[in-house]
Amino acid sequence: MLALSNMPEVDGVDILPRLQPDPATKLPAGIRQFSACKSRLAYAIRAIWLAATLRPQVVYCGHAFMAPLAYLCARLAGAYLVSHVHGLEVWQPLTAIKRRALAASDLILCVSRYTEKKVIEVTGADPSRCKVIFNTYDERFTPGDKIAAREKFKIPREATVLSTVSRLDPQQRHKGHDRVIPLLKNLTQDYPNLVYLIAGKGGDRARLEELARNSGSGDIVRFLGFVADDDLPDLYRASDIYTMPSHGEGFGIAFVEAMACGTLALGLNVGGAGDALRDGELGLAVTEENFPDTLRVALARLPVDHTDLSERTRAAFGRPRFAARVEEAVAPLFS
Repeated sequence: MLALSNMPEVDGVDILPRLQPDPATKLPAGIRQFSACKSRLAYAIRAIWLAATLRPQVVYCGHAFMAPLAYLCARLAGAYLVSHVHGLEVWQPLTAIKRRALAASDLILCVSRYTEKKVIEVTGADPSRCKVIFNTYDERFTPGDKIAAREKFKIPREATVLSTVSRLDPQQRHKGHDRVIPLLKNLTQDYPNLVYLIAGKGGDRARLEELARNSGSGDIVRFLGFVADDDLPDLYRASDIYTMPSHGEGFGIAFVEAMACGTLALGLNVGGAGDALRDGELGLAVTEENFPDTLRVALARLPVDHTDLSERTRAAFGRPRFAARVEEAVAPLFS
């Protein structure tokens, strides 16, 4: 929204959130946010009323599930419809009404090339209306004091540290913890002080804890539970390699956050992860078969130049580059 509000063609941005755990306090100039609605019906009624009274030039839909309502609001206001798709929501079957609403969008912003490919396949959308806009990251993700970061998480200075950040949801086992944990015991032959940090909470933790015990790596894996957003930069800084061998990423913003902190990132060249890792240009994107060997080789080549990696990540995914991509995609709607 900030990138849109900063465009010279845009007079202002009005936001109607579906859910709002914390009330908005201070918003940037040009952005106004209405209070959230408790029910879906109330939300739909208010969205339609705002579209009819404010008559926006563009209606932005941030999730495929909202596409039918957004389509109705756009047509009611005589506005362009811009839909933003992320990944899993268009990788699974969509109802006919959602498919039609997405396909009718004047512009579909996709977080990765893979997501763009899937949305075209699923909805039959005109490829010329689809634009890839890679996600950006918060600028607090920068290199920092590695020793202090390790002290925060009570990690020995001499440890070799791997990490993964994700929800431990039984429905999202694609994140790849299962691919890392069985490798750890063997890796300790070369890296006796190996530590694997798993940040996140969810119902799959007990299964992963059992996997760690059964694979002989129970004393290597540390389950951190929920890690607050403010502490994530230090978690990445404390790590030697951020690894998430997932086969279900629409993009993989955690890869980018880690690399922005100067930490090497390793994932699979599946889904949208290749775009986040720049197909090996910034991080490492490999096949599932080659993942174990690549992890071992990456550990042997440590350390990396943290400042250089951070600067190259910012050039590719920082807010200035993101804003330029947004303006390039959206500006034609205002001409």
